[in-house]
Amino acid sequence: MKALSIIALAALSAAAAHASPPPPPPSSSGPAIVINGSSAQSVTSMFSAFRNNSTGSDSGAYQNVSSNAGNVTINGSSTQGTSAGGSDVANHSTGSNSYASQNLSSNVGNVTINGSSTQTTGLMMSYVANWSTGKNSMAVQNLASNNGCVTCNATSSSGHGGGHHD
Repeated sequence: MKALSIIALAALSAAAAHASPPPPPPSSSGPAIVINGSSAQSVTSMFSAFRNNSTGSDSGAYQNVSSNAGNVTINGSSTQGTSAGGSDVANHSTGSNSYASQNLSSNVGNVTINGSSTQTTGLMMSYVANWSTGKNSMAVQNLASNNGCVTCNATSSSGHGGGHHD
């Protein structure tokens, strides 16, 4: 019995010695958000559902509701608001390299606001969905938001989808 224990211990030691090292911890240094002016985000929700789901390897579902995300600099004034009543807001991603990003009233990506920017989304008994399924699939949806390499130097205001408005 003692010999069997020694053999088992030796086998475990050999397996541990040749096992791959544990993965590094996730990076805590995300994109920078710099607010030198004023930034306000608000969400009002009554009898509504905000759902976010991600399944599969290398899959990611990011849902930003009334928020700034990724390399955003606000030197002026930025206001985002989302109101939902009896609504369902869904974001879903499935697949090996799938990606789904849904933004409601939010600035996303290389955004600089030096003036004033206001985005508002109002939902009543609505269904807003962002879906991505399949290998190398991608889905991006923006409602009343600036997305990607946007610079607002004057006044930007939108009460609907469609991105940047002067």
